Amino acid sequence: MYDNPVGVLTNNPTFDVQLFGLNDYMHLSTYPPENTFAPELGLDQYSRGMGAIGLPGDLSSSSRFVKAAFTRMNSVAGESESESISQFFQILGSVAQQRGCVHVGEEGKYEITIYSSCCNTDTGVYYYTTYENSQISGVDMHREDLDADSLVHYPLVKGQQINMQN
Repeated sequence: MYDNPVGVLTNNPTFDVQLFGLNDYMHLSTYPPENTFAPELGLDQYSRGMGAIGLPGDLSSSSRFVKAAFTRMNSVAGESESESISQFFQILGSVAQQRGCVHVGEEGKYEITIYSSCCNTDTGVYYYTTYENSQISGVDMHREDLDADSLVHYPLVKGQQINMQN
């Protein structure tokens, strides 16, 4: 059992290894970088976001942990539950596995992010998205009999839900 100061979970490598690995990225920043390479060269930033150059972007579990931790620790969510939920799914989306990018075993099999989810433990609402449906779905646990003897389940909403506006 570990304290989790970054609010990101992992399965492999172990949490203590992932947490130690963050030491390699302490130079990352949300602020523009300063020229410490060679001040006499007059190097300058040419794009926003350059303080995060070196932030991993590959699909390994270690890189995804670093990116999720940096994003979670530095992103700013709004005050409402809706804004917080949106921010949560934006963070997870930044480390999602897209079909075709990571081969697994036999040809034609790929690692993907099957679903992403979170739960508001205060309200008992469970939110999720699936690979095929990026619209956020919710299940209010308090609308069910939590003391019942039978299990309640809901099929995942898998098909993309598109809100046509015209």
